[in-house]
Amino acid sequence: MTSDSRETSEKFMEMSDEPKSWVEEARNRVKRISDLDPQDRLDIVYGIGLCCSTLAKSMQGWMQWIGNLSLKDFERPELEEIFGIIKKATVQLMELDIDKTEKYEQSHGLRQKAPDRQNRLVS
Repeated sequence: MTSDSRETSEKFMEMSDEPKSWVEEARNRVKRISDLDPQDRLDIVYGIGLCCSTLAKSMQGWMQWIGNLSLKDFERPELEEIFGIIKKATVQLMELDIDKTEKYEQSHGLRQKAPDRQNRLVS
């Protein structure tokens, strides 16, 4: 890991100890992700992890808003905008997931078992 990556990791550890609002934390994460300049494969993997953990935290918040009906307070145009952006990002990320998983499985002689239908969240 490069010295820049270590500094970024150290800053993240320092920042994570400070209580912040989600908006402040999200802005910091967006800046950190935007500023990433990976120099080697390890830096790239770190960046992918940071992006994925950031998305996971954001999606957890959206699911809470859905669960507690907070989205009812948004007007239809705002909901359409939210849906359009999340839909586009979801399709793009799932297509990436499918493509890279298929390539990985083929190159390693693997075939994933179909998921058990009882464990599906959405039909």
